[in-house]
Amino acid sequence: MINKTFKANRPKITKDTNITPYWKVIEDVIEKSNVVLEILDARIPELSRNKELEKLIKEKNKKLIFILNKSDLVSEKFLRKKFRELNKITPTFIISSKEKIGTKRLRDYLTRLTKKEKIFRIGIVGYPNTGKSSVINALTLRKKAKVTSRAGTTKGQQWISSEKLSIIDSPGIIPLKQDDEIRYALIGSKNAEKIKELEVVAHIIIKLFENKKSLVNFYKIQTKSKNPNEIIKQIAKKKGFVKKGGVIDENRVAIQIIRDWQTGKLRL
Repeated sequence: MINKTFKANRPKITKDTNITPYWKVIEDVIEKSNVVLEILDARIPELSRNKELEKLIKEKNKKLIFILNKSDLVSEKFLRKKFRELNKITPTFIISSKEKIGTKRLRDYLTRLTKKEKIFRIGIVGYPNTGKSSVINALTLRKKAKVTSRAGTTKGQQWISSEKLSIIDSPGIIPLKQDDEIRYALIGSKNAEKIKELEVVAHIIIKLFENKKSLVNFYKIQTKSKNPNEIIKQIAKKKGFVKKGGVIDENRVAIQIIRDWQTGKLRL
């Protein structure tokens, strides 16, 4: 459902003049790394992948590892399905930095790889707010990288080292055109108040919930409808987001839904 909706809005990936600087940074990270971890949002792994990035890693003959981060926000059944799909492409690890799930297994795996190299460098790449900094902190067992739910926290390339691992953290990559708002919003790469198509994004988030029960329970509303408009209306009434004359404040409801999704309060 989400793939069809997103595909219609997805621009072609082009290395135009506004995008090229991002690729130079990413290429530099890949060149310096023995292995590259692409951090994906476990809720929407396909939308948080970047095929151009993965192609570049392959061309540079570097090892790619998928990290399904924020795994605590989705069901075990969904995780298993996505893990099987991605693990056929390249080694994949399920991680929840918040709940400390899977981090030891990943650390042990990377530590084993270091035995083959004198200097072992790990590149960390991914869209803003997919949780790169929290993964780094989990791997190094230190709180060196700043962690926040706000997009764009990491400002520049930096080296973070632990006893056995040397990690290159990069700014969040955005090698797509700046109007790719749906992807940015769903991943949390663009803060809710800066999104123009608020209603569109809110509708897509609602449609991600095939079973609306968790959505209904979260907002404490009473409706059996699967229609996003009706659900938004019920949330507005529950939250008091109603203007004079009983008109629903759709923007305010949409911002609330997007924020709840981006901060992980609203879970699949």
